Amino acid sequence: MNTATTPPGPSPDALEHLLAAGRDGALLRMSLALAYQRRDDVPTALMHVAKALAFDPEFTAAWRLQGLLALALGDAAKAEASFAQALEVAQRRGELQLVKELTVRLRRLRTPKPPAG
Repeated sequence: MNTATTPPGPSPDALEHLLAAGRDGALLRMSLALAYQRRDDVPTALMHVAKALAFDPEFTAAWRLQGLLALALGDAAKAEASFAQALEVAQRRGELQLVKELTVRLRRLRTPKPPAG
């Protein structure tokens, strides 16, 4: 295997095997979402992050990842909603670094861009 082109982290296949064996939960779904994101399979990553959030609606990192994946698909509205939810949860849980990051991301999304030309 050529490790120079293999994305780091567990392969989606290994994680899917765990899922098929009956081990399901927020952390496994988040791991699957990250594995598919590394493979540039954004729609599959989004499906897994949504399932992670169904298991744990307080999973701040999952809300953040959903926002990043939505941005990758060009869906600014979904990204903004996901980042806003992540910010709400991060503030409640005292996750100060995420609060800072998400505040910046939301400000950038909400600031109108000057017209080109």
